[in-house]
Amino acid sequence: MPAIDLSQVKGIAPVPAGQYPATITSAVEGTSQAGNQKIDIQWKLETGEKGTDGRIVFDTFTFTAESLFRVKNTLIGLGYDKDWSGDVTPEMLIGQSALLTVDIQVSTKVDPETGEAYPPRNRVKKVTPLNKTKPARAERPAVARR
Repeated sequence: MPAIDLSQVKGIAPVPAGQYPATITSAVEGTSQAGNQKIDIQWKLETGEKGTDGRIVFDTFTFTAESLFRVKNTLIGLGYDKDWSGDVTPEMLIGQSALLTVDIQVSTKVDPETGEAYPPRNRVKKVTPLNKTKPARAERPAVARR
């Protein structure tokens, strides 16, 4: 039977701040602690480099007036037109790729169970198209306009 000493197990360090090509592999609808609609997103980094390739960066779309700019900027980064209108669903996000600008966020919050500060984590700072040319209309994500 394998033995383990949990006090010697290190956590996973965030990926270094930088720009990474990534694809959304998971998008799950839910409700935030404040009662707002949200979609939790997992971006899989596709760097081809040991240490970062395949790593997951987490992001959340929260649908409040104060945070819709992040949703808009991400959708534009995924190739949606700046005037697009419609329902944002997990299905339309999964499989979409972009270039992420990622930084490291140091938490000021404390874990109530341990009394220790939460560890640093990655934060998606910006989402831009993988290439600067917009895809042809037929190639854009197929979601109905309203």
